[in-house]
Amino acid sequence: MVLTPRLSRPLQRRCAHCRRVQEVRASALYHVVVPNKGGGTRRDGGYDCRFCGTANVIPASEMPQGLILQLPSHAERLAAAEADAAKASQPPADIEASITAASSPATAAPAPPRAAAKRPPPPAWIVGSKARTLLLNAFGRVKAASDGHCTAFVRRDGALALLDPRGGMDDGDLVAWLDSNACELLVLAGSETDGSRWKAVFHPLAGAATLAIEPAADR
Repeated sequence: MVLTPRLSRPLQRRCAHCRRVQEVRASALYHVVVPNKGGGTRRDGGYDCRFCGTANVIPASEMPQGLILQLPSHAERLAAAEADAAKASQPPADIEASITAASSPATAAPAPPRAAAKRPPPPAWIVGSKARTLLLNAFGRVKAASDGHCTAFVRRDGALALLDPRGGMDDGDLVAWLDSNACELLVLAGSETDGSRWKAVFHPLAGAATLAIEPAADR
């Protein structure tokens, strides 16, 4: 908060740029830090010309004694002016409430609440170790499900082929099988005992995986 310094009467000053004389009130004053002849710095007064906007310096010796210590910096003065302008542009709370009430139809009935969607939000892709863990867990669920299926999209002689890794894995290492067969995409799916269906997709080239679950009620 910037306090307004006390000044018995406005200062008469001539702008160093446009040479116009004006009355400078306390609310327009601020302090500036200038080099001191003997070394170090000192505080002088300052104001912005209301005609041309040029910043002017008022030596402290030409100001009432003690006034310079009451003045805010130029930045503080600008911040206070911006805050005052923003506050003035906002209508009082009671006026704002009346405007809002007037713009709303008085007879409009509130809309009935919409039924919550049962379907879960869209699945998100994950990468790195989380993607590998999701893939291996999904592969384990596929092998345990009676209706589970696993389809790998691979290139053979320039053509796209669909293979089931479960029938061609000798060492049981799914990731090694995907690498050796240059798999482009792997889709795994199955069902749970509660009737829900799930589908997992793994993109070996991107190292990304995702999982979607379709509840039994949505089937």
